[in-house]
Amino acid sequence: MAVRKSLVCVEGMIGVGKTTLALKLARQWGAVTLLEEALENPYLERFYDDPETFAFPAQLHFLTARCKELSRLKQTSLFDRTAVADYTFQKDWVFASINLSDTDFKVYEKMYAEMLAQVPMPDLVIFMQARVETLMQRISRRNRHMERGITYEYVQSLLEAYNSFFLTYYQGPLLVVNTDNLDFEKNPEHFRRLLSEIEITGQGRRFLGSA
Repeated sequence: MAVRKSLVCVEGMIGVGKTTLALKLARQWGAVTLLEEALENPYLERFYDDPETFAFPAQLHFLTARCKELSRLKQTSLFDRTAVADYTFQKDWVFASINLSDTDFKVYEKMYAEMLAQVPMPDLVIFMQARVETLMQRISRRNRHMERGITYEYVQSLLEAYNSFFLTYYQGPLLVVNTDNLDFEKNPEHFRRLLSEIEITGQGRRFLGSA
């Protein structure tokens, strides 16, 4: 990177390829990785089976875990190197906005606001997009047991919430990447294009379309 970025966050929908890209960028830059351990959330599988009962505890577990990990960057020497995360703290609000009841969401928003002040803001967010059909194919391909019940309708509603959130995201530089026909893991040219866009993404937002 021509201009050093302390914290780069890769964001996007379930199955879009966030972790794969975050790991590849970290290898490229010799960076620290902050990876979301979704499978370690003890409520996640139960949430997929019974959303009404387990949405709130699952969401709070994610919220506190993300806050703890990101706030640690302010207190340690990790910021001596670039850190690449496969999530943003703000994405937690996106999930909560569609998964929680009105009553639970009011409680959640108060906790979210307090924790938001404790975490560092990203120097760059890479928002990976894809069509619902593409996401459903990728979710099916990785074949995680707890994700087998995810419906087209749920993915569509979540995608709409993501797009709406990042349409009004002005907290820092944002690179929006359409990944329907891009494969950063297997196609070196696609990855080089992405690195070039990252280099020239300053304040504001840029867009990288499919090949």
